[in-house]
Amino acid sequence: MKKQASRPIKNDRTVWDIQDYLKVAANRSCEGMRNYMLFLIGVTTGYRAGDLVNLKVRDAKEALRAKYFTIMEGKKQNSPFVREKNRKPRRAEILPKVAKELKAYIKDKHDYEWLFPSRKGNGHIGVQAVSNILKNAGLYFGLENISAHSMRKTYAYKIYITSGKDIVAVKEMLGHSSIEETKRYLGLDQERYHELSQALGDFTR
Repeated sequence: MKKQASRPIKNDRTVWDIQDYLKVAANRSCEGMRNYMLFLIGVTTGYRAGDLVNLKVRDAKEALRAKYFTIMEGKKQNSPFVREKNRKPRRAEILPKVAKELKAYIKDKHDYEWLFPSRKGNGHIGVQAVSNILKNAGLYFGLENISAHSMRKTYAYKIYITSGKDIVAVKEMLGHSSIEETKRYLGLDQERYHELSQALGDFTR
């Protein structure tokens, strides 16, 4: 069976609900705060989960000083040589609320520590673990196909709608190489084809 693509969270209230859901857990454990911060940074920067989990506390401190993250990002490739060649820096602002929460989160943490540590304490949290956390949160609110990648897609969809469907703006903020890549990413072709197909229902009256 073909794996379903991750979906964005299109409703702002649902994004807030998931933040609150994770924050409630954050009041009970350090892991809960980690999950909340990861989601908050993910949906407001659009970085890939694989890049976010590799951050260390020193990276967060540098970002807070600069007021933006700069991450060398890129899709995972089989060859380390291809992966290194395709990686490029992308800058994303840290919003004031995110900065406030992040400062509190890293207080008393050491520079060398992982920003989002594994529950076992032997490295950083894995992308699959992030997907599991968000899948459970999504199911609680009746959402399907929510995963770690949904954070980046939620970011992209929000820009798309807020900009008046400016596909170029989305392309630039995601760091895509072409508009076609961005259209595929947002599923715009499929959405448009569906609308046109539905219009053909006029013939069935």
